[in-house]
Order: sequence, then C-alpha cells, then structure tokens
Amino acid sequence: MRKRIISCIVLLPLVILATPSLHAFCYEPKIRVDDEFFVSDLVFTGTLVADQKLGLTTESYYDEDAYTWRVQRVFRGSIHAGDMVSTYSGNDSGRFPFDVKVGQSFLIFAFPDSTHKSGFAADNCGNSIPLSKAASTIAEIRQLPTRHGGLLYGKMIDGDLGVRINAIGTGITYTAITGTGGKFSLRVPPGTYSVSATKSGHIYADYDLAYKHSKAVKVPDGGSAGLAFREQGR
Repeated sequence: MRKRIISCIVLLPLVILATPSLHAFCYEPKIRVDDEFFVSDLVFTGTLVADQKLGLTTESYYDEDAYTWRVQRVFRGSIHAGDMVSTYSGNDSGRFPFDVKVGQSFLIFAFPDSTHKSGFAADNCGNSIPLSKAASTIAEIRQLPTRHGGLLYGKMIDGDLGVRINAIGTGITYTAITGTGGKFSLRVPPGTYSVSATKSGHIYADYDLAYKHSKAVKVPDGGSAGLAFREQGR
C-alpha cells in the first residue's frame, strides 16, 4: 500500500492573538487538554523515523529540523495509522521537540499555522509530549466524547483576587470571582461568549500573550476555552 505524506510546519508557540519574534516563552494560561484538542486539526501518536537538518552552513549551523513521523494512532484529523507526517521546527531555544531521537514516539497536537499556506503548528508549551509520559493525557482524550457542557477558565496575570468574570452568551450572563493566584473557572453551555473582567477602580484587558481573544470565545461541547487578563497600566 502506498503511504500518504502529510506536511506540517511545527512552530512555537501557538499563535492566536499575535506573532512573536522569539519562541522561548509561553502563552497564558497553560492550555488544558480539552481546550487544545478542539482547536487542533490533528491529534495523533507517531514514531520519529527521520530527522533531517536543513539549511546547513560551512560552520555546521542549521536553520531547522525536518522530522518525519510514522502515525500510530489518530485521535483527531484526516490522517490514518501508517501515514507519514512531516513536521518542521526552527533551530532555536524553543524548538519542538527539543531533543527527540529517531525511534522515539510522541503524542502531538497540531493545528494550522497562519504564516504558512499549507502548514501546521505544534505548541511546545502545550500538551504534545513523549508517548512514555502521555498515558493520562490519552485517557482524557478518550473520555472527551462522553463529556457535555463547557468550561471557561483562566487567570489574572498579576494574581488579582476578587475580580468578577462576566461571560455573556445568548441573552444570559454567567459569572465567577477570581480566587487563589487570580485564577477562575466557570461552567457554561457550549457556545460563543463575550467575556470581561471587572473590579471597582480597575480596568482590565486581554493579556498581550493570551491564547484567545475575550470578545468572541468559542466553547465546544465537552471542551474548554482559556483566557488571560491584565490590568491596564501595569
């Protein structure tokens, strides 16, 4: 049987609000499995069969790695076991995966990369990890079809307590109050929400490195959506 070759671009980190020039930092909040799963186009386990260094110079420096994976198990996306998936990662401090070796297996979450016409991205700060450490993540993925309802979660970057989180859906407003570490979570029906953070004497806006924009947040059935806010002027 002829194997299909799927090409993916692996960049860091996941870009939703802005495109950073450096890759050695993470977006906020730490993305949950049931959030990253639904924003990913491909979720699969694969074994690395080749690692090609691209852009080699006479000083033995290279621009990027071209990784080729043999797909083992598919959890999401239009690929099949046995397919070969190619991913590309820049040679910098945040490259993904950092020190993978041929023969090693990974669980990978991949999604479209807006800077490439036919590429994908994988977030080094997300839930893509070596298969040897992925048992609990895979168990959660397998439970997702049985879950119903949604979750909005997130944090105040400066840890602000007592901030009111308002999520406006279709004619209904859901609320929560930030607690320890400025974190919050709010159970909501699946749908699209406009979310704001309010506290007397304070004005909050989306954090510059937030994963998602708070004005039109999509919460899937059985999934979640993470947000991050910061007081203006800090």
